[in-house]
Parts: sequence; structure tokens; C-alpha cells
Amino acid sequence: MALNNECSTKMGELVEVSSGEKVKFDDTGLSLMLQNGLENLRLENSLTDVILCVDSREFSCHRVVLAAASNYFRAMFCNDLREKYEEKIILKGVDAETMNILLDYTYTSKMLITKQNVQKVLEAASLFQFLRMVDACASFLTEALQPENCVGILRLADAHSLHSLKQQVQNYIIQNFTQVLNYEEFLELPADILCSTLKSDDLYVTEEAQVFETVMNWVRYKESERLSLMPYVLENVRLPLLDPWYFVETVEADKLIRQCPDVFPLLQEARMYHLSGNEIITERTKPRMHEFQSEVFMIIGGCTKDEKFVAEVTCLDPLRRSRLEVAKLPITEQETENENKKWVEFACITLKNEVYISGGKETKHDVWKYNASINKWIQIEYLNIGRWRHKMAVLGGKVYVIGGFDGMQRINSMEAYDPFHNCWSEAAPLMVNVSSFAAASYKKRLYVIGGGPNGKLATDKTQCYDPATNSWSLRAPMPVEAKCINAASFRDHIYVVGGAMKALYSYSPQEDTWCLVTQFSHERASCGISPCNNKLFITGGRDERNEVIATVLCWDPETQKLTEECVLPRGVSHHGSVTLRKSYTPVQKQRDKLLFTPANGIAPVRQRNFANLAVVPKKKTAEATNVSQC
Repeated sequence: MALNNECSTKMGELVEVSSGEKVKFDDTGLSLMLQNGLENLRLENSLTDVILCVDSREFSCHRVVLAAASNYFRAMFCNDLREKYEEKIILKGVDAETMNILLDYTYTSKMLITKQNVQKVLEAASLFQFLRMVDACASFLTEALQPENCVGILRLADAHSLHSLKQQVQNYIIQNFTQVLNYEEFLELPADILCSTLKSDDLYVTEEAQVFETVMNWVRYKESERLSLMPYVLENVRLPLLDPWYFVETVEADKLIRQCPDVFPLLQEARMYHLSGNEIITERTKPRMHEFQSEVFMIIGGCTKDEKFVAEVTCLDPLRRSRLEVAKLPITEQETENENKKWVEFACITLKNEVYISGGKETKHDVWKYNASINKWIQIEYLNIGRWRHKMAVLGGKVYVIGGFDGMQRINSMEAYDPFHNCWSEAAPLMVNVSSFAAASYKKRLYVIGGGPNGKLATDKTQCYDPATNSWSLRAPMPVEAKCINAASFRDHIYVVGGAMKALYSYSPQEDTWCLVTQFSHERASCGISPCNNKLFITGGRDERNEVIATVLCWDPETQKLTEECVLPRGVSHHGSVTLRKSYTPVQKQRDKLLFTPANGIAPVRQRNFANLAVVPKKKTAEATNVSQC
């Protein structure tokens, strides 16, 4: 049997051949042809067997198509119901324009969702059980979330039992609580949804008084019908954590509070807590995540001026102007202290407020994580392939370890860590073997930028990993070839710094373009970079004379200025730099402020502005600074 060579590309795919006599042929284009044919039949009003009547319009359709696309119509036409035999069926709960969108989607698999029609389309799709349409509308609404519309979207999700959308909107409200409060629509929230929101540990408030005032405003908005609900809602306010003076002068003095005996047990609990402290432990005595926490960036280990690698880990808190030491890097105990392995040229990253470190010249296979709540390092499963001069990134709830050097050659290996199962698995290898590169993730993609394919050269390649296909592709190259660099995702860009670039570059994954952000006066090879409090902080590094740098630079995207934030007690390079939420108590807050002073090694802030250049210079090779990692 002779087959046309073009058959598989034009009509389908040859999937199995046996004995040269039989052919199993999968026509991958037939389904599209059938869909187009059915749509043409509908437009021609051919072979239609039912008319849907909506308002004053009539829509001729095929029962079999409706039943295949919708569980609602499947139940209507496949069971012994009256509509199974009727030529015309009157539909309620939908307007003609929306019904036309549903039918167009049914026959073509295409529809246009807009802010104007999404609610009607969602309600109709939910009513008639077009489940994929419901999912599409839910995805659209998730992307369109804003403080002014999130409550309406939440109520819509609740009304149609869209649990995933409801959870996403609730998370949005929790994270943007203080902004959402500014809109009157928030006061329309049902009591059960309000309670589940206020109950969250992650509720983004700076003090518990905001939560109490929210509840009282909600009650007063419809006082006659909500007064009886006040004890139920007030259970989610952590009254014991209120300032004692505020509790006495505002809470206990409130007229509605005094008129409601059912809240008295809650008031008594708060009084006892203020008197006896931690002896009273309930859900209401547990601090929320954001009330006594601060976003800090950590400087982990590194190499000093005299080429000594240190084990100290320092947290810098830009908002509180404080610095505090945390648990040192873990020590791999040997028979004698001098034989203990040092963390040299390792990689680090943060996942769910835990810091992960991996690899290193002397700790090739080691992986540890730092738990901020107990201030300890915990060893986890070893790497399958030992490495150093590599990088780590977080994507889809997993930690990725990428590339690096194994002592013999640059490697293309990538491993993914599953925190739930504490195991590593192999992922697709890099397209170009590199070490001393930059890596960051952005919207379901992982990016590997630059690096050294060998000890002398640097590359400008940008490699992009897609976990959905477990494959790599090349994107727009850097404006310069560079290694000994680092990167951080910030807003809609990936920022890259280090090597011999004397500059900060940004890459837009959405547009696949590069831009020069600002320039430095010196090189900063093997420096660190971390986003913290809506700014970028660049720490340490080595200049063109191979001298370690002690300054911390701050890039503010709002003012487009680069300033010198502070000076570290000692210069450092080849260190890790990550962002973390660090817990404080009021006493710690006052004590740690004292650490951000010259007496403790931190110089006063010195402002220094640099020109913000918009033009990317002509590409050139950036020779790497002569340091061990490069």
C-alpha cells in the first residue's frame, strides 16, 4: 500500500504500522472539520431539530451539540422530559445577547469576554452548566481583581459555588485589606464571609485596632439586623492584642459593646490577657503574620577581604533601620574543627518564608533550610548531583537547582525539590552549560541569564524553562556578555547585576526586551540583589581591583534613583542575598534599632544619585573580575 508523504501533515498522523499491510491512521484535523461543519449547518439552519426561545429571539440548534457541550441540556434531552419532544423551548434567566455568546462558543469554542459581559456570561454558563465557560470567566475575573471590585466578585463566586475563585478573591482581600476597606461595597459582605476573612492569620493589617474598627463599621452599616451578629463576628478580632489604653478607652467605652452582654466573655478574656500575659493562650492571642513582622533582606555567608569565608547570616531591616544577627550557617561536623566543611560558592533562595541553601565547593551535595520562627537550620535531602557556582530558583511551589560546576566541567543538570515529599527529581537540562550565571522566575517560567560556559569566557544567552513542557528555549540575549552575576524578579521585570557590567539591567519577560536601568561607578562582581519593601537592594561584591565592597545600594523604581543605603561592618562577596519576613516583638523593635548605628558598624545613610540611562549601549564582552567564582 502506497501512502502520500504529505498525508500525515495535511490530514492526520500515522500512529501505527504493522506488516506493511495495515495502517492505523489518526486524523487530527477531523475534529476541527466537524466543528466547522456543525457551525455551518447551524448558520444555514440545516438539520436543526430544536429552537431555543430567549426574549423575542429564536435560535435554531442541534440537540446533540447542546447535549454534548452542556450537562443541563444533556439532562433535558436525554431523559424522558417534556422538552425532549418539543420543537420550541423557552429559556428563562438569560438574555438573548448572552445566549448568543453561549451558542457561538458551543459551536466554535470561541468567545469574547469583557468587563461588561463577564457577569452575565458567568451566570448563564453556570445556569446551563457550560463548565469550561465558567472556568474561563473565573480566570478572567481573577486577573481583573481590584480593591474596588473584589467584594462584588467574591459575592458572585459565592452565589455560583465557584470555590476556587472564591478562595482566590478572599486571599486577595486578605492581602489588600486596608485598601479594600476604603470602598463601601466591603460593608455589604455577608457575616460568614467577613468572619472567614477576619479570622485569617495572613490578614494584612499593621495593628489589630483596624480589625476592630472594621467590625464596628460593618455592624453600624445595618445596625438593626446586624447587632445580634456582633458577638459572632467579634470573635474573629484579637482583642487581647489591642493596646491596653485603646481597649479601655475605645472598645469598652463603645455604646454598642456595652449594650451587648454576649460580648462580655470576649472582653474578659482580653482583660485577663493584659493582666497575666502569656498564661492566656487562645486563637485570639496569636499575633497575625504582618502585625509584628518586617520584610528584611538577608546577607548569607560570603568571602571577606582576606579571602576568608564566613558563616554569619545578617538581616537588614530598611524600614526599621535595624540589623540583627540570626543563626549562623550550619556546620557539617568533622572529627576536628579545622576539617569542618565551609559554605563556599553555594546558592540560596526563599520559599514560603524559609531560606534554602544548596551545594558549594566543600558541601557539594548538602541542602539545608532556615526556619525563621525557631531561628534554626534544618538539613533536608541531598542533591543528586553535587555542584557549586550554581543558582537556585522557585517555581510552582518547588525549588530548582540549576547548572553550576562539578569540579571538572560546567554542567547542564537541573533538579527540582518537592518540599512535601522531601525529594529531588531530575528536570530538563540546560541548553547551554553554564556556571556563575543569574537565575530568576517570573509567571510560570524560569530564566537563566548569562554565565560562564568555561573558565575564561562569558555568554549573553537567556535560557527560558517552561515546566509545563519540561523544555528550554532561548530568549532575547543580554546587551553584554557577563558572568559572576545575580538576578531578582521585581514587579514585571527581572533585574540583573554584577560581573564587570558596572550597571543594572532589566529584562521584560512579557516583551522579551532588555533595558539599561542605571550605571555604577565600579564593578560589582558576585554581589547580591534582593527586592525588599518595594525597592531593590544590591549588597557587596568585588570591584575591578578585586577589592571587596561593603556598601549596600538601593534602587527605588518610584523615584528612579540609586542611593547608598548603608555600609556593612565588612566587605563581602560571593554571598547569598534573599528576602524574608522576620518576626519581632515590641521590645525587639526598640533594641534592634540601636544596631543600625556607626558604633555597631553601620554608617549613617549617605545619599548618592546616579543618572538613569534609557539607551542600551552597544554590546561588548564584559571581562570578569578575577575572583574565585569566576
